[in-house]
Parts: sequence; C-alpha cells; structure tokens
Amino acid sequence: MKNKYIQGGMVLGAALTCATAMADTAGLTPIQNPAVYTFSAFGTIGVVQTNTNNGTYTTGFEHYGATKTADFGPDSKVGAQLDAKFSQDFSATVQVLSKQNATGSYSPDVEWAFGKVKVTNGLDLRLGRIGGPFFMTSDFRNVGYTNLSVRSPVEVYQLVPVRAFNGGDLLYKTEFGETALNAQLWLGKASVAIGQNSSGDESIVLNNIAGLNVSAENGPLTVRLGTMKTRLGTDGSGISQFNGLLSGLHTLAQVPGLESLGPVANDLSVNGKFASFSGVGAVLDEGSWVLNTEYVKRTTGSTYVPTATAWYATLGYRISTFTPYVSFASRKTSSATSAAVPTVSPLVPPPYNVAYQTGAVGAAYAVDGAIGKTDQSSTAFGVRWDAGKNYDVKAEFQQIRVPANSSGSFNGIQGADYPGTTTPQNVYPVDTKVNVVSLAVDFVF
Repeated sequence: MKNKYIQGGMVLGAALTCATAMADTAGLTPIQNPAVYTFSAFGTIGVVQTNTNNGTYTTGFEHYGATKTADFGPDSKVGAQLDAKFSQDFSATVQVLSKQNATGSYSPDVEWAFGKVKVTNGLDLRLGRIGGPFFMTSDFRNVGYTNLSVRSPVEVYQLVPVRAFNGGDLLYKTEFGETALNAQLWLGKASVAIGQNSSGDESIVLNNIAGLNVSAENGPLTVRLGTMKTRLGTDGSGISQFNGLLSGLHTLAQVPGLESLGPVANDLSVNGKFASFSGVGAVLDEGSWVLNTEYVKRTTGSTYVPTATAWYATLGYRISTFTPYVSFASRKTSSATSAAVPTVSPLVPPPYNVAYQTGAVGAAYAVDGAIGKTDQSSTAFGVRWDAGKNYDVKAEFQQIRVPANSSGSFNGIQGADYPGTTTPQNVYPVDTKVNVVSLAVDFVF
C-alpha cells in the first residue's frame, strides 16, 4: 500500500535494533547467525470534547468518554512491539497495547503474539494471537501516525471492535506485471468485552471464524476485498442479566396472549447465531492527494448484534507539512430495533392478568434497551501537521447527526421524555446534531 503516512509509520517496524543482534558474524554459517531483535513503540495522546451532556461519546466500548467535559479516554493509547528474526524462515512478534477498556482500566493487553514460518517463496504461515484483519487498516488501526485523520471513522470500525484473534493464517504474495497481489486465509476465534454490566466482563465471542482477504496494489492505488463468517457466542458473569432476560421472555411466552415474546427471545439470543462480515476498500495516494474509502456490511442472526451497513470516505491534500482533510461517514442498522408489548388474554383471571401484563411491559422495555438503533452519519473537517520526523499533530471538528430513535455512538443518552409505560425506554424521538472537537498527537519510535 503506497499511502505515504503508512510508509512513514514503518519506522514502527525498524526503529531500534538490539546491539547484540548486530554483532560481527564473520565466518559463521547462516544457521549460526544470532537472532535479530527489533523494538518499536507507538502512541496517541488525544483529547475529545462535545457540546452536550446528554450522551457520552466513545470510539468503541470504553467505559468513559467525552461530554461537555473534555476527556482523554476515547483516543489515547500507547503500545510497544518486539520483533525477533531467528532465521530467514522463522520469526516472531509480540505487541502490547494500553488503551481504556470496558471497565475503565488501562491495563496492558497482549495484542499480538505469533510465530511466522516461511513455507515457500511468497507463502507464509502465522500461528498465535494475530491482529483481526476485518478492515482496510486493521494491521495499523491503533497506530494513529499511519492514519490521515484523528481516528478511523467509528461508523465503520465500531461494527467489529475486535482487535485480534487466536488462530492462524496463510499469507500469499505474488506479482502480475506491475500489480502486487496479496491474499490472506485465516481461521480462529476472537472476543470483545462490551462491559454493559457492572461486573465489566460481559463479552461477545466469535467462534469458528473463517475469513479471506485479497488486495491488489498498482502504483498509487490499492484495492482490498474481505469476507468472514463466524458463529456468535457470549462469555463472562456479566452476561447473566442478559440470560435472565431471555429466560423471563420464554417464561412469559407460556401465558395466553404473550406467545409473541417467545420469538422475540429467540431473535435476541446470541449463542450459536450465524454472522458474517464483508467489506471493500480503496486507498489512492497520488501526488498531493490522498483518498481512503471503505464500505462494509455486518449480517447476523441476532437482534442483539444487529445487521448493519456502513461506509466512509476521507479526502486530504498535502501542503508542505500540512494536510487538511474532509471526511464523510454513515451507519445504518436494518434489524428489528424494538419489541411490541403484547396483551394478556382475557382468559387469564385477575390478579394474574395485571401481574403478567406488567411483566410483559417491563420485558419489552428491556428488549428495547438491548437492541436499540446505532444509526448515525457524520461530517468532519481536520488538518494533520507532520511537525517532526516521527510525530504529528491533528485537529478535527466533526458534526454527528443522530436520527430519531437512535443512540448513535453515544452511551447514557438522556433528554428523552418517557411518559409512563407508553414509550419504550430507548426511544429518542428527535433528530440530534452533536459537535465533537478533537486534538491528538501521534508518535512512533
């Protein structure tokens, strides 16, 4: 990929070579050469502020985020990577990342830990914990220095917030004339902590992942296509409340008149449900112009993880060390996003009919809270300043439009009027526009 910012970020992979690895090897056969170790690091110090206190802005599943009070949580992170080359055919990589998680902690996580074996010329095998290759920029999405804008558009990248998977992949490289072709076949398992419970350990699991990515690079243009299929699951003690909701729906579905709650529970269930994710993206880096764009679709059998489509396009123009840019993005969910409240059959005698009806209303509201829409669209204007050899400064103004009955990428939405038991708890009846201001410094060394 010829993106100049990505090329600049390659400092990350070759910043510091251990002196012991560079010792004189004269007279040694290749197999006797000592291993070569390369250490590198990267990070972002970012601050975000919005013009509302009626919702908290996050970029994924961070516990804390931005409101009218500025916050460093959504974008700030620091990582380190160690690469070891033991021979021409075998190497290993370990990467550690510290970023706010679903419980509000910055405890470092092992992002990557894999070994790589050269099978034949052009074909490599990797096994271990590997970066999740869902998107155009998956391999370097956490390295802000390689990205033109402050962050990868959340409308797209929130759809699969999984950063790594456990398993293996085959990497194939070849050339056809002036076109370089890369293919990746990958298999494994992954999970993401969503922290929607006080225990903080609620996770969505991706089981039996099978994916294929293909990219072609010709001069300034790179095009990528990718697809994957998986079976969803859940994990963690925090999921107990969600399972309790499903159990309650099935219990109420035994009551005459409330039978429709049974299919609602089946649709909401996550375990064993099929899911797929596909996307197409392109990068054009020609002269002073740089264009990044991507379109993705997530399809699932669970309304808790709804089917959705999203896209973005970011265009920048370099003027010396400054690159002003504009970005547009949108996300739309297409799964059911509410549950109708059924009425208990008149055959149910009082006082049971009142109790069951109250339970049905509460259950429907709980379902609505679990499957609310996250539709939104945004327009952003920003500038990147390459202030030094290995660091940049970015400033961005973004306006996010959150349509009626959606929470967008915001948590803790307030300001909706819930009149008693006649309005589901996640209905936000008015279109909302939120201004987001971001400043960030990215670095690699």
